[in-house]
Amino acid sequence: MSDSVWSLRADELLRRTASSEPTPGNGSIAAVAGAFGIGLVLMALTITEDAPASLRERGEAILERVTPAADADVAAFGAVIDASGDGGDDAALESATVAATERPLELLAALVDALALAAEAEPVVKRALVSDVLSGGDLIAGAARAALRAAELNLATLERDGSGASAALRERRETLVAALDDALDARA
Repeated sequence: MSDSVWSLRADELLRRTASSEPTPGNGSIAAVAGAFGIGLVLMALTITEDAPASLRERGEAILERVTPAADADVAAFGAVIDASGDGGDDAALESATVAATERPLELLAALVDALALAAEAEPVVKRALVSDVLSGGDLIAGAARAALRAAELNLATLERDGSGASAALRERRETLVAALDDALDARA
């Protein structure tokens, strides 16, 4: 896919996602969904004039981490596909798979931060906007789970192939899963 995910019309993004093309896939769509969830939280904070500016600033910074993750995931998975077709270059395939594991883990870390933001925004936004913050949190939570699934698939491949990078990636995954579980428990 040569176009940025963000330059596509919504109907085109949906059509490409539902096609036989391997990208955009779950990692990039997780970033899109998460970005829209953050957008809902930011909208509620913006409309609420007396909401702390620091929350909005944090949300914008998190959005800056999440938005490029959509195209980064497409590129990372494309590199895995390319390396898979390079006639058995194991080092290139391992490197591409490591990157394809790191991208969704980075996205997951940003989405965990976004869940914390949504939790902090909920009690300070106008009453009529609480549903937007809660819905934004729901999108963020779903996106975080999708990012985790993308990372787990690639991590399993690295572990199966005996990659030296897999132990550190597994540890990072476990840390992020614990943080995600805490964030989700706080929403319950």
